[in-house]
Amino acid sequence: MNPSYTEGWIQMDETLQAIWAKRIAAYQESGQTLKAWCAEQNVTLHQLKYWLYKAPKTPNRNTSTTFRAVNVMPTTSEDNLLWVQVGPARIAVRPGFKPELLRDIVAALGTEC
Repeated sequence: MNPSYTEGWIQMDETLQAIWAKRIAAYQESGQTLKAWCAEQNVTLHQLKYWLYKAPKTPNRNTSTTFRAVNVMPTTSEDNLLWVQVGPARIAVRPGFKPELLRDIVAALGTEC
């Protein structure tokens, strides 16, 4: 392969990544849904999802804690379960559960619900 062609391809790829990094940041700061942001920016939903998937997975340090209402449903003493409902999802919590795992699950469901 011609070296100048390869260098041009890498440069184009880096430019494309930079463009999408800015778009992803703009989407995340907008507070809009994927669909609404894409329509406003004239970008397809598929493109944004692809680049979100491809983006480096770095934790967002500007996140704040959001408290969400949960329904705690009483259970019988024989099954010894606590049911936590987040949106349409129900989670059975047994004694000895890992609080970190439950926190991660509720956070993940919170973004989907």
